[in-house]
Amino acid sequence: MGSLRLAAALLGIHLTFPLTQAIAQLDQLPADCPIKTPVENTVIARAWHEEGINRRNAGILKEILASDVVHHGAELRYSFDQLIVQDDFVVERYSATGTQHGQFGDLPPSGRRATWTGINIFRLKCGKIVEVWSEVDAVSRRQQLQGAASANSPR
Repeated sequence: MGSLRLAAALLGIHLTFPLTQAIAQLDQLPADCPIKTPVENTVIARAWHEEGINRRNAGILKEILASDVVHHGAELRYSFDQLIVQDDFVVERYSATGTQHGQFGDLPPSGRRATWTGINIFRLKCGKIVEVWSEVDAVSRRQQLQGAASANSPR
């Protein structure tokens, strides 16, 4: 356990291990399901953004996503501010940056650059991401894409 905590500390990850909950989850896994450590789950969750989004490596998604994954959000260029791991969940707090070149919802292309923050929660099972929840500071992003003059416009 000491080397796991050291590796987690080097990665900037907060780990908690409720033993009774972990044992109960083991009983629910299929026999062919590889059990992953919190550090391994973190590597899988980071690959979502680092490889899949930032490096546009679609091939990684076949390796890390379950065939019936449920995703609740959208993506751009990310950097990680904090990772928290507990059981089958990895929570990441991130900063994102992008330039609007195309239509974005009801906003026409502006060429403006925006930076915002958000949180993703990944649920992993059998070494694959099976569900994702995404929350983003959409108000700040919209204000930046519209420009300073429209920051007071109704939302």
